Amino acid sequence: MPDDHRPDGLTRSSIHAWDDSSSEALSGITAQRGVRAGIAPEVHDVLDPESAARGYLDDALASPSLPSLTAPEAAGVPTRFTTLGTETVALTGTRTVKFRQALHGIPVYGSFVVVELDEDNELVGIDTTMGQPEDVDPVAAIAPARAVEVARGAPGGYTPLTDVVPRLQFYFDAADERWRLVYLLEDVPVTTRGGAKGDDAPLPEAPHLVDYVIDAHDAAVVAVLPRTPSLTAQAQEQSAVDSYGDQRTFAAQQDGEGLVLRDPEHNVETFDFGFGDPAVDADALPGTIIANPPDWSPGAVSAHANAIQVARFLRTVVLRNNIDGRGGPMTSTINCVVQSASGGPKEWANAFWNGTQMVYGQIRNGEELLSLSANVDVVGHEIFHGVTGSTARLEYRAQSGALNESYSDVFGTIIANLGNEDPRTWDWLIGERLFPNREALRDMADPTRFDQPAHMDDYRDLPVTQNGDWGGVHTNSGIPNKAAYVLLTTEEPDGALALTPHEVSAVYYIALTQRLSRTSQFVDARRASVASARSFLRGRPRDERDRKVAAVEAAFDAVGIA
Repeated sequence: MPDDHRPDGLTRSSIHAWDDSSSEALSGITAQRGVRAGIAPEVHDVLDPESAARGYLDDALASPSLPSLTAPEAAGVPTRFTTLGTETVALTGTRTVKFRQALHGIPVYGSFVVVELDEDNELVGIDTTMGQPEDVDPVAAIAPARAVEVARGAPGGYTPLTDVVPRLQFYFDAADERWRLVYLLEDVPVTTRGGAKGDDAPLPEAPHLVDYVIDAHDAAVVAVLPRTPSLTAQAQEQSAVDSYGDQRTFAAQQDGEGLVLRDPEHNVETFDFGFGDPAVDADALPGTIIANPPDWSPGAVSAHANAIQVARFLRTVVLRNNIDGRGGPMTSTINCVVQSASGGPKEWANAFWNGTQMVYGQIRNGEELLSLSANVDVVGHEIFHGVTGSTARLEYRAQSGALNESYSDVFGTIIANLGNEDPRTWDWLIGERLFPNREALRDMADPTRFDQPAHMDDYRDLPVTQNGDWGGVHTNSGIPNKAAYVLLTTEEPDGALALTPHEVSAVYYIALTQRLSRTSQFVDARRASVASARSFLRGRPRDERDRKVAAVEAAFDAVGIA
C-alpha cells in the first residue's frame, strides 16, 4: 500500500503476500515471473536471488494493478537500482535483496528497496522508499576537494580530524523543501571548538562522528548530521561481584601468568581508560585491557558480564553474530571522563557508542563510583546503537533519531527482563538505580513520567541542534517506546499475550535490520513492523497470523502512528 508521508522527500510503498490488500496484485506479478525477461518459469527457481528479485521488481513497477508503485524519473532519465546486498534472514527463513535508487548514476539519499523471497525464490514482499529529484542539475560545479575544504570550516562547532572521500548524492533539503545535488562526507571524526553562541553553539560534548552534506553547486553546508548516539585463546570461568554487589559468572582469558577480560567465545573484551578523556584522546581508545591481578573491579565485571549477556541475546534470540553480524569484537571501555562535562572528580554521567565500541562514564554513589555499565539495559541500549549503525544507519535527528533511541531502549529493556516471559510484570524503567536523586532516565510504560510524549498528538517539533536534542531524539522516542510497551503487554480475550517477547524481538529486529534506512520515520517503523510480522509468522495458521499482525497494527494505532 502507498504512503505519501514525505518529510524527507521520499515516497513509500509496500506489498506483501499475506496482506489481503496487495496479495492479488502480488499473485499476478508472480504468475508473470520471467516473462518480461524471456525466462521460462521452470528456470526461475534456479536464478540467483538478485536476478529473481530484479525480475519481480521490474514486473511490480510495470504492473497496472499497482499504480502507486512506480519508478521515478528525472528529466526523462529512468531510475536504476544498484545492489546493496543479499541477506538470509534466519528468523524467517527468507532472503532479502536490497537495492538503492540511482538517477544519472547518482544515488538518492535515503532511498531503499527491499525484495523479500522465500527459499524457492517465490516473492514474499516488496518495500520501496524512493525519491524524484526535480529541477536539479546532475553535474557538480565544485570538486570533491572543495567539499572537504568547506567541511573543515563548517558551522556547528566541529572540526574534521581526518579526510574522507566525498560522494555525490541527490539529497532532499527539508528546510528549503527542494532537492539538491550534494557531496556526502560520512562518519567524519570530529571534536568541539569554541567561539559559537546561541542554540547552534557546541555543548561540551559534540558528537564524535558526523556526516557533512555539502551542496555540489554552490558549496553551501546543507546539513551536519550527528552519527554518535549518547545516553544522557582458552577462556577461564570467573566469578566476582558487579557494581551492585551481585555475584556474576563470566569468561576471561589467560594472558601470561594472569587473566584479562576477554571472552573468546563471544568476542567480548573490556578495557580501562584510567579516567582519561575520550573526547580529547579518542585515538587512545579502547585503553588498557583489564587484567587480574589485581582483583576484578565491580565496574569492569558489570561491563564485561552485561556485554556477554547482550551477545548471547543477539546470537540465541535474534540469531545475529555480534554487533556487525560477522562475529566482530564487542569492545567496552570503562572509567572515561569527558572533562568539559564532568560533574566532579572522575565523574561523567554518560555513555555512548562511538561507532566502533561502547564508552562508559561513572557517577558518584556515596563514597564509591558507580559505572554506567552497571545496568544491563544501558549496556544493551548502547550495543544496539551499534547494531543500528551496522544496518539501518538511522540518522541521529528528529524522527529517525528518535527511532534510533527507541530501538535501543526496546531491546535494552527486553534483554534486562530475559527469563521473565510475562511483560506485564516487567521493569520498564531505563537506567533505574544509577542516579541517587532520580528514579530512572525513561519509563517505557509511562513516558510522560519523565517528560516524554506518549502519543503523536504531543509530538515535540524541536530544533535540530545539540541544544534541541537533535530534534528531540531522547524526547520523542517516548512515542515508539510506548507502542512497544503496548505491543508487549497486549492480551487476547483469553488473557494470553498477543505476542510473546521472543516474537516481538523477532519482529522488531527484522524491521530494524531489513526494512528501515537512514531517513525512516515513525510511519516507516509501523510499516516495517507489520511487514516483518507477516514474514516471521508466515508459517502459522492464518487466523493466528492475522490476530498477531492486528496486534502490531493496534499498538502503533494506540500512539497515533498510522
